[in-house]
Amino acid sequence: MSDSAGPGDADRVAVVTGAAKGIGKAIALRLARDGYDVGVLDVEPTAEEVVADVQRLGRRSLFVSTDVSDSAQVQAAAERVAAELGEASVLVNNAGIYLRSLALDMDWEQWQQVLAVNLGGTFLCSKVFGGPMLAAKRGVVVNIASGRALEAAVRGASYSASKAGIVSLTRTLALEWAPHVRVNVVIPGLTDTDQPRGSGATTEELYQRAQQRVPLERIGQPDDVAGVVSFLVGPDASYLTGASVCVNGGSLMA
Repeated sequence: MSDSAGPGDADRVAVVTGAAKGIGKAIALRLARDGYDVGVLDVEPTAEEVVADVQRLGRRSLFVSTDVSDSAQVQAAAERVAAELGEASVLVNNAGIYLRSLALDMDWEQWQQVLAVNLGGTFLCSKVFGGPMLAAKRGVVVNIASGRALEAAVRGASYSASKAGIVSLTRTLALEWAPHVRVNVVIPGLTDTDQPRGSGATTEELYQRAQQRVPLERIGQPDDVAGVVSFLVGPDASYLTGASVCVNGGSLMA
């Protein structure tokens, strides 16, 4: 069997980007419960609260303020994580932004910003953290895309394009990094986070929307996504790479 089955007991260091809240926070805490020390990368200082939560679970944790679209900051974050926690054997690329605008109203700077953070950040973090994984011949990368990668999104051209790019990037990295590093992508559907609330939707409206289009008749929770990430980084997923896993309650996305 390849070393890509998953990290051993001595390699249980995970890095989660965009982990200050929502899906990223749920993933960080789930991995801590699974026995990982967790490096938390975000631009929000509230990520310190996630570090405290991880430590209360008995694991080491570290917050590094990082703009994932800045290669120098990503490199510095990787060096600090390695120095204080150890080399990461798991990377979860979750950081992302959603700037809502009709395509004709979106200026070039907005387009570039969304692509730089969402797709560029996934590429930069994968490259910087993935290099040592390849050298060590073990590791797992999980990228977080969105249902918007597979369906149209009014006022979301840049977001949809960036998330579709993440799906394609995942498949390319999976091919290039096999057999030692596995790379998969999770595609959440409507999930109870700040992102859908950015449109002004209330909890009641989100649940009504879910009941109309989701066979399981509820909005997804961050823990639903975190559970799938936990599976993907573990040994039971040792034969999965380049896979796209939709966590959407059965809703049709294409």
